[in-house]
Amino acid sequence: MNVAGRYKLMASGIIFALVFCLTVRPVLNAADPESSSKAGNSLAERLFGYASDLSRAMHERPSDERNVNDYRRALDAYGQVIRLNTDNYFSAESLARRAELLREMADANGDSALYQQAIESYRSIIVEHPHSSFVGDALMGIAQIYEENLQDLDGAAAAYRELISYFPKSVLAREARAMLARFETELGRRPADVVIANQSADRLSGLPRLTNIRNFGGPDYARVVIDLSDQAHFSGRRAGNKLSIELDKASVARSLYGRRFIVSDGSLLKRITVSDSNSAGAAARIDIEVASLSDYSTFMLSDPERIVIDLHSAGSIAKPATRDVARGAAKVELNPRSTTAIAKNETRDAQPRIKHLTAADRNPLMVLPEINEPIVPTGSVPPPTASDSVAATAQSLAAKIDAKVNTSPIKRIVIDPGHGGHDTGTISTGGMREKDLVLDVARRLKAYIKNNYPDVEVIMTRESDRFVALEERTAIANSKRADLFISIHANASPSRVASGVETFFLSPDRAPAEDLQAAARENARIASDKLTDKPEPMFASVTVGNRVSESRELARYIQAGLVRGIGAQSPRTAMNRGVKHAPFVVLLGAAMPSVLAEVSFLSNPKDEALLQTGQFRERVAASLYAGLNAYLKKNRASETKAK
Repeated sequence: MNVAGRYKLMASGIIFALVFCLTVRPVLNAADPESSSKAGNSLAERLFGYASDLSRAMHERPSDERNVNDYRRALDAYGQVIRLNTDNYFSAESLARRAELLREMADANGDSALYQQAIESYRSIIVEHPHSSFVGDALMGIAQIYEENLQDLDGAAAAYRELISYFPKSVLAREARAMLARFETELGRRPADVVIANQSADRLSGLPRLTNIRNFGGPDYARVVIDLSDQAHFSGRRAGNKLSIELDKASVARSLYGRRFIVSDGSLLKRITVSDSNSAGAAARIDIEVASLSDYSTFMLSDPERIVIDLHSAGSIAKPATRDVARGAAKVELNPRSTTAIAKNETRDAQPRIKHLTAADRNPLMVLPEINEPIVPTGSVPPPTASDSVAATAQSLAAKIDAKVNTSPIKRIVIDPGHGGHDTGTISTGGMREKDLVLDVARRLKAYIKNNYPDVEVIMTRESDRFVALEERTAIANSKRADLFISIHANASPSRVASGVETFFLSPDRAPAEDLQAAARENARIASDKLTDKPEPMFASVTVGNRVSESRELARYIQAGLVRGIGAQSPRTAMNRGVKHAPFVVLLGAAMPSVLAEVSFLSNPKDEALLQTGQFRERVAASLYAGLNAYLKKNRASETKAK
C-alpha cells in the first residue's frame, strides 16, 4: 500500500473512532423529541422503530399465542436503543417500554423476579434521564408494582414518598399522600413479615422457591395466593384463627427477605408471615392470621404454579361448608378424571395434573352439537328486535324484556368482562379484540340490570381496559358477597366456520375433553419458549357451599336467553352449543351461583362483522339480560311462595 493509501486509511480510522465515541457518549437531560436528534433517519430512531414494530406485531396476536421468545426479541431490540444512547429521548422511552413489557410478562407468568426487573428499568429512567417526561410514569409504575403486584408495604411507601418529592404540587402527589396515610399505622407498628433464619445456598439449590404472596379480600372473606417457581408439596394446619401452610423441601426467594405485606385495613385478613421452619429438611412456612376463621379451602393451579387459599369468617356466605368444621371432619372432593384433591381443614399434598388438551375443535359442520344440558324456557319473554338506531334498539329491547320495574331477593351481581390490559383475549382477523368487545357488552348488560332492577347493585370486576388477575376476579365477587357472578367471553376456533353460543359452569368432575380445551384457552398464560411440552395446568374441583346445581340452573337460563335473543337476528351465530362443565380458573372458589358465557366466535368472519356494530352488541347484552331476567323472576317467585 502506498503512502497516500496509508494516510487515507488512517484518516478513515480516526473518523470512525470519533463517530464511535460520539455514538456511545451518554447525553443527559433531554426531555422530549424536540431536544433529541433531528435527523429523521438516525440510528436510534431506526432501532426504536424496529423494536416498536416487534412489540406491535406481538400485541396484535392473542395473548395465548405469544411466547417468551416474542417478548425477549422486543426487549432485546429496546435494549439496543438503550445501549446506543445517542438519542436521549428514544433511550428514555425504550426504558419505559421495556419496563411495561417486563410487567406484562410478570403478570402472565407470575414471576416476581420480572417485576424486580421492571422496577430496575423504571429506575434507570429516573437516574439516567432525570429531566425526561417519562420520570412521572416511572415513579408511578414503581409504586404500583410494589403496591398492587408485590404487595410490599415498605417498597410502596418509599416509592410514593419519592413521587411526592419529585412532584410535590401535582395530582400524583396528592394521591401518593393518601396512600401513605393508609399505610401509616402498619409502617409504625409492624416488624418484618418475612424472617429467614437457616437457609444456605447449598442447602436450597434446585428446590422450588416461594416467590411472592398476594392477597385479596373483604370483611368476612379473604383469598391468599402463594406463588411458586415450581410445584411443591404442602400441608396445612389450623390453630384457632391462625392457618399455617408448610411447603416441604422449598426455599424463599431472596427478594422476599425482610418484606412486610400490604393487608387491607378492617378486613378478615390481619397478617401474613413467612419463616424458615428450621426442620431437618428445607421447608418454608406461611402463617396466615385472621380475625375470625370459620372455614377454609385450598387448591393448586399450574402454569404458573400457585396455591390458592380461600378463608371465610363466621357468618360469611359459605355457610354450608361450616358443617364440616363443626363435626371436625375433613371434606375432600375428588375429580375422578384427575385425582386432584381439595381438602378443607386437613393436611393437603399436591396431586397429579390434568392433561393439557390441544385437540382440534369439534366438527364445525355439525348442524346442532349435542346439548349437555336441556334449555330451560324463559317463559313469555319475546326475542328482542332491531331498530334503525342503536339508541332506539336499546330502548325497544329494554321495553320488550320487561315493561315494569322489578324487585328481586338477589341484591348484588358481579359482572366480569374477560381479559383486559395486555391480555387481549381472542383477536379477530379484522382486529377486533375480545377484551374490548366483552367490556362493551358488560357495560350494556349492567345498564339493563340497573334500569329494570334499581335495587340490585351491579359490580364490574373491571370498568376499563386494565389487567385483573383471574384469582382476583373471583375474590372480588366473594369479598363483595355477590349473589350471582357472570363472566363474559367470546369464543375462538381453528375453524373459521365454527359458530354458536355456549355457557359454562364449574363441575370439573364431569367436564368432557373438548370443554377442558375451552377452559385451557381462557386460563392460558404466556407460552413457554422451551422445546419441551409446556406445563400442564392443574385444576381443582372446588365449589363453596355446593353451588353446582344453582350454577347449572343459572347457566341454562343464560344460554336460553342467548340462543333466543341472538337467534332472532342471526340463527347461525346463536347456534346452540349447550350448557357445559369446565374448570375455568375464574369460577374456582366462587361462593355464589357463577357462570361463564361465550357469546360468539370472533374467529368467524361473519360473526365478527355483526359484532362490529353497536346494534348487534346491544342485542348480545339484551339476550344475556333476557336469560338473567327469567332467572331473577323465577328466584323472586320462589321466595314469594316460600313466604
